[in-house]
Amino acid sequence: MRGAADALRRDRERVLYGAWSTERFAREDNLRAFPHYAKTMLGREKRGRQTPMEQLAVFETMRSAGVPMTIKMVKRARKPSLPN
Repeated sequence: MRGAADALRRDRERVLYGAWSTERFAREDNLRAFPHYAKTMLGREKRGRQTPMEQLAVFETMRSAGVPMTIKMVKRARKPSLPN
C-alpha cells in the first residue's frame, strides 16, 4: 500500500516538476549546458526500509481484503559476534 501511494505521489511530483521546468526554461534568455541543470533535475529521493510495524500494516490490509494468510511473529536468534 505504501509503495502504491509513493508511486502516485512521485508521478504527481514529476508532472508538476516538468511543468515548472518547462516554464523556467521558457523564461531564460540564455540556457546553460545541461550538466548545470542536471544536478537538481536528476536528484534521487532517499528512501529507508520499512519498519516492522509498517510491514505488519501492509499484511493486515491484505488479509482484511480477503487474501488468505497467517501472520505470526518469528524471533530471530542473533548471530554471535566474532572474537577480535
